[in-house]
Amino acid sequence: MDQAIAYLKKLPFKDVKPGLSRVEKLLAAVGHPEKTFRSIHVGGTNGKGSVSAMIASVLKAAGYRVGLYTSPHLVSYRERIQLNGDWISEKEFQHLADALMPIAEAMSDKPSQFEFLTAMSFLYFAQKKNDWALVEVGLGGRFDATNVLRPEIAVLTNVELDHTDLLGDTVAKIAWEKAGIVKLDLALVTGEEKSEPRQIIEQECASVNARLIPIEKKIERIDFDWSFQTISVEKLGFIRLKLLGGYQLQNAAIALTALQELQRFLSLSDRVIVDGLEQAQWPGRFEVVQESPYIVLDGAHNPHGAKALSDDIRRYTHKFLAGAKKYLLFGMLADKAFTQAAELLFPEFDEIVLVRPASPRALDPTLLASIASKLGKPHIICDSVSNAFSTIREKMDARDLLCVAGSLYLVGEVKEYLGYGHTTIAHQR
Repeated sequence: MDQAIAYLKKLPFKDVKPGLSRVEKLLAAVGHPEKTFRSIHVGGTNGKGSVSAMIASVLKAAGYRVGLYTSPHLVSYRERIQLNGDWISEKEFQHLADALMPIAEAMSDKPSQFEFLTAMSFLYFAQKKNDWALVEVGLGGRFDATNVLRPEIAVLTNVELDHTDLLGDTVAKIAWEKAGIVKLDLALVTGEEKSEPRQIIEQECASVNARLIPIEKKIERIDFDWSFQTISVEKLGFIRLKLLGGYQLQNAAIALTALQELQRFLSLSDRVIVDGLEQAQWPGRFEVVQESPYIVLDGAHNPHGAKALSDDIRRYTHKFLAGAKKYLLFGMLADKAFTQAAELLFPEFDEIVLVRPASPRALDPTLLASIASKLGKPHIICDSVSNAFSTIREKMDARDLLCVAGSLYLVGEVKEYLGYGHTTIAHQR
């Protein structure tokens, strides 16, 4: 697998080239594997990974062979390509790369890293004779490599400002890019309700005679702790979600609406749906990896995600952590709306530790330090995740909370530092 990783790292990563020609050429050379399985295509600014994981878990509970393709990874490239919840093996990862490398090398217009990985995933799903695949959009939608699919349905979770340097600097421009995953005569499920992006989504659906399906399920939170949140779902009763973030209620509503639409193609009992949702896991999204003291990992990396995380921190503090100190380990990428995200999140914490994520797009933490200063928040800058943890842990009592946020790259670094790999580690008390 080392050779595959070395090759991936040579491919263009930061420079995104619009168009589907490169991935189409890769797929054509190996017999169009993307045409051999049924798929659900999931896009949106936030929540697309969680929605994909929920739907995949339900289909697995129903007895189907289900692939899951997501990005970015937290710890290993292998986690991007899964079958029934298991990562692709190192051996299979290398074999797929070996099959595609000569094709890519012969192309005058070399594929990007993401395009190459997309072709790998589709070839893997075809080889494994998948029944279904949940495929998460990488960036945008209209010109994303995954948009070569003709899915049974598409899902667009929401539209917020993110990747403005590539997708446009207004919600309207971003909505146009994301709504590009809609296909002729198919259905698009969306949780987006804001008038401006919703109007653009409606126009895109009308232009290809696609049915636009809004979320319908009414969901209410009944209770929550550090392991589950119990929700009440119309006609399904109580469900104990392992996914803890408050935003997961909206994601569950989107997933349930998509599953309802899938009933046109297959039969899913209420019991299977409940079991599948209760088994769903998605790391790095309000993931509690330790108790006493509490450590929470959340990939919030834009203002919308920061607002959702701040709401959850307040909710848990009010119920469980009265009088406890709250620490934030934070780092962002330079192409994100870091000022707005920091201003939403920093006020919820007693002390902030800033680091530079391991990415060439990482933001200089001194810019975040100036925001913390303006907000009157105690803060320090550390040169590594290990030094940050040493600094924070010396100060924490058993009931205190550490939250890691700002970038999925940072969350991945922390998971690797803590030794959390393939599966979520059981709570440590």
